[in-house]
Amino acid sequence: MKLEAILKKMGTCFLNLESGFEYGPQGRLLLRNIENIWFHHCVTTSRYNVFLSGPDKFAKTMQGLKDANVDNLPFGLAAFEISKSMWNQSLLNFDSKVVAHKTAKVSTFNDGLSTKDLFHKKQRERRAWWRKLSQQPSRFVLSEAKRVKNSEIIDIEAQFPFGNIIVETITYQRDLRKLPFQDKTGKDDIIDVRVVEHVASLDWGCLALLCDSYKETDSSIELQMQPKISPYKAICKVKIDTTDTDSVKEDLNELMLYINSLLRTKGLSTVFTSKKDSPESIHVPFVIAVDKTSLKNGIVKVTSQVTTLAESVHVTELVNHIALHCT
Repeated sequence: MKLEAILKKMGTCFLNLESGFEYGPQGRLLLRNIENIWFHHCVTTSRYNVFLSGPDKFAKTMQGLKDANVDNLPFGLAAFEISKSMWNQSLLNFDSKVVAHKTAKVSTFNDGLSTKDLFHKKQRERRAWWRKLSQQPSRFVLSEAKRVKNSEIIDIEAQFPFGNIIVETITYQRDLRKLPFQDKTGKDDIIDVRVVEHVASLDWGCLALLCDSYKETDSSIELQMQPKISPYKAICKVKIDTTDTDSVKEDLNELMLYINSLLRTKGLSTVFTSKKDSPESIHVPFVIAVDKTSLKNGIVKVTSQVTTLAESVHVTELVNHIALHCT
């Protein structure tokens, strides 16, 4: 199946590519989640210092780090930018038009002796990161190395029947001039500095993970996303019988609102509905069912959309139960 056909069947709630990356309400949340997870992994929890910079402010940022005496090698500079470089153009019917897309970049500066090892380590690390977000991890692979002048470039690709989507490029640059950095003793010195740079396309990555989660059966279309990146983590449904009194209906709705507030307060995005069937366009990892029994004992039924298994969970344990799979 072609890429355009897959996106059309997903609906406009996620992504439209007719004139570039145009996101619906769920697509925007998906993109935001991917960006947040990228920032947490590549900046917040990095093994070495990674400083946030502007895409065209690296020189100024490096001077500020030197003035503050925090430019000990290795360190990284991270930046977000809108790129108009040629990515995956053969997959789209835009002729020669370049599609703008948002990128997230980290340039890691290191001494010349150990930078090549860092380059190989980054390849394994970045491929593993994409695989952790995928329902089919083996589709994310490393391309063959490309050498351009004094640089070596490796792409991370997601393989699909309609073609491969490049989601990230990793570059080893050997041609940097001698720059003043602090050595391990904290003293200024002119040393051989080289760079490993990895640039992830958040938009193309979002598209790849959408296609990765796409499942089509004879009766329905499903998006089985990795819960960490899913736009909504759960949908809360109230089971109301025609024989229920107005008082019971009100209590059930109050409990549903309480559950949603409880999860959202802990950073777990949810949707609630009073309809018997969930909207097909809302794809979530978990469905929480509330009924009259829940009012008596505080037990709700939590069904995994991926495994189809249902568990009885007490309201007081609900946050931990959902967060265990989604964070």
